[in-house]
Amino acid sequence: MDNTLLNRFYDDHVKMIRDETRQNIKIVMPIVEDILQYVHSKDRRFKCQPLNVGSYYTHLKVSRADEFDFSVVLDTPHLVWSSKSSSHNYGFDENNEVVRKSLTLPDPPTGKGFIYLSSTIPKWKREGINDGPACLTIDDDIVPIKVKRRFKSLVGEAVNRQHIRKYVDAKRLSDSPATTLRITHPKIAGDSVSVDLTPLIESCTPFKEDFRWPRPEAQWPSDEKVEKLKSMGFNDIAKDPFYWTYSYASCEKELLDGIDANGTCRKKSQRIMKKLKESWCPVGMKQDLTSYHLKNILFWECEDHPHDYEWSDDKLATRLRSMCDRLLKCIREENVPQYFHPRVNLFSTKDIAVLHQVARNIQKFLQDPVSYLQRHY
Repeated sequence: MDNTLLNRFYDDHVKMIRDETRQNIKIVMPIVEDILQYVHSKDRRFKCQPLNVGSYYTHLKVSRADEFDFSVVLDTPHLVWSSKSSSHNYGFDENNEVVRKSLTLPDPPTGKGFIYLSSTIPKWKREGINDGPACLTIDDDIVPIKVKRRFKSLVGEAVNRQHIRKYVDAKRLSDSPATTLRITHPKIAGDSVSVDLTPLIESCTPFKEDFRWPRPEAQWPSDEKVEKLKSMGFNDIAKDPFYWTYSYASCEKELLDGIDANGTCRKKSQRIMKKLKESWCPVGMKQDLTSYHLKNILFWECEDHPHDYEWSDDKLATRLRSMCDRLLKCIREENVPQYFHPRVNLFSTKDIAVLHQVARNIQKFLQDPVSYLQRHY
């Protein structure tokens, strides 16, 4: 593997096509804004101005702007966050509806928690915005699956309007925290564009000691960046039915902002890894290695190699090889530690047999990069 090979691969297969990107943004954004305006008009707790997250807005997207991610903030003033279970007595009934139960929910798994809205719920009730299908709570808890279902339902209504439905299909509710839209339009470059809309609670919860971040010996990121991230805290998304899952999307976006200000190749390395993932996890294979795993690999690599000279353009092949080796080690150990909370294993729900097949494909690439790239691209 050498820099010339990787730079040619980057130019031919990774760089964004700018004209297509501008065109897709021009088509997608008015549709997304229309949908969120409708959702807000039906339930004003969902804000209509989304937060731009994901690979396009962090400049990690590859090839074509065909995926966009937005966080939709749920307005929840005066919330209280807890990682302990005391009186959370609810669960699913036989119809998969959330009901009160006699048994208390177990303590949340690592990286998850409960959110109380005791002082906000009476106001919602007085205003008549937390009744029937619009109810997001049980007792003082705001329940993730209720938020997810309410948001999905309203997005479905928005999409079903005549001027939208001819362009947009809303996928069924899944384990993902996002509601996924597939947008087709005669002026879109490519077959279609995928848009993820994820309800998010901006809890801005401070980092906890047991996260072990920032690590005292770390030289990356800078002290200034660390203080900025600590002031932001983490947020919460509705991934698990009953426990809110910590979200670091805003912190990750901030961490990537200016990461190559001195002409380094951090993002370039990451984008090449993302493109290679397409051949490591080909169509038809279960997609258990995700871009989010690779993003965390990048952050760990940056912390272990904190100096800009280690990321100069002439070190591109060195860094890429190191990141591949790091990923292989994580697969062997069946653990990708989340950068901001290393006790969270990002492989915990993945199919390890599939990941070992991915590892074999990575090894094939490392053994003969020239032949591998010629064969797959």
